[in-house]
Formats: sequence, structure tokens, C-alpha cells
Amino acid sequence: KTDEEKARDRAEWFEKDMPEMLGKIEEALKETSVNPSYAFGTSATYADVAIWALLRDCTADDIDDTTKAAEKCHMLNAIADQIASNPGVSKWLSERPESMF
Repeated sequence: KTDEEKARDRAEWFEKDMPEMLGKIEEALKETSVNPSYAFGTSATYADVAIWALLRDCTADDIDDTTKAAEKCHMLNAIADQIASNPGVSKWLSERPESMF
């Protein structure tokens, strides 16, 4: 693909496709969540960590566009914030080796 095609596809993902996908996940959470800070139940699960990773642990190049794509997803953001505030996650982030991933 040309750089122009890549830029167009990236814009389509962050401006259209990702917000739609996140909106569907947000709607599903309304059926499964009993606590707005967790996807299932009353404590953190792998699903919560996956939501955090998608919304908060992305590359520096993608964080602003990801944040904008998720701006209307209040439950997803609450879950990501809950995981981000976990002391174990904070410790891991400060100690993990640097990599491109």
C-alpha cells in the first residue's frame, strides 16, 4: 500500500471502525457488568485487563486516536481506569523491560 492508502485506512479505523467496535462492546457490558468498574462480577478479570490494554497500553502513536475513539464509552473507560489504578499494574508498568510491544 502507498503511504496515502495507509493513512486513509488508519483514519477509517480510528474514526469509524474502532468507535463502532467499542460501542458494541460497551453495549454488551451493560448486560454482563454488575459493577461499572468491571466487565463481569465485582473484581478484575482478564477481560478487564484486555480492555485496559486496548485503551491505555497502546503505542504512543495510537494513544490519542484510541482515546478519541473511546470517548463515548464510559464503562470501558471506567474499567480501563480501574485496572490502571491497580498497584500491581502500576508496578509492572514501571518495571517492565522496554520493547516495541
